[in-house]
Order: sequence, then structure tokens, then C-alpha cells
Amino acid sequence: MNTYKHATTMLILGLLVSLNTIACSDENNATQNTTDDMGSTTVQGDMDGTSTTDSGGTDEPDLETYDPFDDCPVAARPVYVIDADGFKLLSFDPPTLSFQEVGSVANCPSTVPDATPFSMSVDRNADAWVLYNSGELFIYEIETGSCYKSRFSPTEDFALFGMGFVLDDVDQQTDVLYIAGDGNGPGDGEPSHLGKVNFATNTYDHIAGPLPGDPELTGTASGDLWGFFPDTTPAQVARIDLENGQLHESFPISQISDSALAWAFAFWGGSFWVFYTGENDTSTRVIKVDPSTSQSTEVLRDTGYLIVGAGVSTCAPTQEM
Repeated sequence: MNTYKHATTMLILGLLVSLNTIACSDENNATQNTTDDMGSTTVQGDMDGTSTTDSGGTDEPDLETYDPFDDCPVAARPVYVIDADGFKLLSFDPPTLSFQEVGSVANCPSTVPDATPFSMSVDRNADAWVLYNSGELFIYEIETGSCYKSRFSPTEDFALFGMGFVLDDVDQQTDVLYIAGDGNGPGDGEPSHLGKVNFATNTYDHIAGPLPGDPELTGTASGDLWGFFPDTTPAQVARIDLENGQLHESFPISQISDSALAWAFAFWGGSFWVFYTGENDTSTRVIKVDPSTSQSTEVLRDTGYLIVGAGVSTCAPTQEM
């Protein structure tokens, strides 16, 4: 997510009209296809943004017996980030604090000139869901490098947003994609709202709000949704209630004191990983937040990248490795 590469408020509002027109055309074409998966909130994403398993359940995950690596491809387990330069897709390995280039989302078929990546999340099938600052949502297959436009279109409530998958049902291996944002994106002075992606209707459903500032989200295999809030004082990581949007336990980040230009966020191995570029930074730095100690540590000062999106699936380990 970023404040300097996204479209201005007036541009986004104008794009809403044109993109919704495109989306209607896509929907009309989509009605000619026969699918049996329109009611799902789990991921199994394909080129038209549909899903292929049952709708999300209500069972609490059993953390004593659940192994998030079960039935997950290897490619769904790392943290992924997007570098603004060349739209490079990189994996990030927390134990070694190293990045590796794995692809590029530059081939995503945006219909808006000069549109750039804005946010990202990753599902259990190793598909990256990439939101551009035009409001277009794409599905990028990490293992093949192919990118397809989904059926989802920006709305007045959700045009630009942070997002994160949360494991909803261990038995069914189903995820819910939660989003937090508004109609115009960061810098408009408006609060964000919590919502989720409705795969049955190809729309965004409002849940609650407001949320402070413009958070980026990450979910876990333990069924929790967390947000990184760069606009609060101090900046913080906080757990978000899935029903009412209220913030619960939180962890302040003392290493952030300047205004945010770009930020991304992921959970992996029992810790939170914040990718942050402030107005005083030459490139993105990485901050580790350990919930077991409530401590934050800057682990990388100058990555050489400008990271505008991060994603991790619910296949990621929940404990330190």
C-alpha cells in the first residue's frame, strides 16, 4: 500500500465509472459459463475470480492438531512482496532475512494506463491476489507466472484497500479474504472500513467501521485478522475483531516516527513482519514485531526495494521455525 503512487481522489472516482462498465460486460460474458462454485468464500482462485469449495464454516480452528502445511503447495508457504520498480514479485525468508525474485506482476492486464500495484494477499493455492491503484483486482499464479483479471470492481466503499486471508474452517480448509479501506485510498482523510470479499456475488461486503487510518492486513491459520496501522500514534500492530472491527490486543512500533509513504504487512513463524518506507527512508526497511514479548525490532534498514504490497497465505507456520 502506498500514498504516492495511487491515483488521486478524482481519478479514482472517474475510474469507478469506467471500470464498473467493464465489470458489467465481464459479468454478462461470465453468465455464459457453467460453474458450481459461486457460493464459496475459500480461495481456489481462477481467472474469473470464482472459487471451488464450500462456503466458509464457523468452527474454531483446533490449533493443537492443525498443521497449516497440510495440503498446501510449497509455493504457498513463503511471504511474498511486490517491489514497485519493475513490479517484481519477491519471496522473503524471515529466518535468513533474505529476498529472492520469483516473478513479475507487470503482465497483469490492466486497462488503465500507468496503473501500479497497491496491495496484495496470497491464497492457499499459491495465487497472489494483486490490487492495482486503479481498483482492478488480479489473480497472479505464482507457480506459472500467469495473471488474470478477476470479476471484482471498485465500489464507493471499497476501491483501494489492504487485504488478508484468514482461515475460517480447518476441516474444509476454507479461507475468507478480509479487506480494509475506502473509496479513495490513503491520503483522503477518510477512515477505513472493514469488509470481506463475497465470492458468491463478486462484490465486497461491508462489515464494520470506521478503522483508524489506512491499515494493511494479514491473516493467520489460527483464524485471526491483524492490521498494521501506520497512521496511529504510535504506529501499531493490532488484532481486528472479525464481527465489529474493534481493535483488541496491540503492539506499538517505536521505530516508526515519520510519515508513511509505502507499507506492507505479513505474519509468518509466530511474528509480524512490517515492510515500511517513510518520508526519511531511501528504501523499504523491515521491522519484526514479536507478540510473545511485545517488542519490535528493525531487522533490515535498507533493503534496496520499494515494497508496496505483501502477502502470505494461511499455509504459513504459526510458530517460530
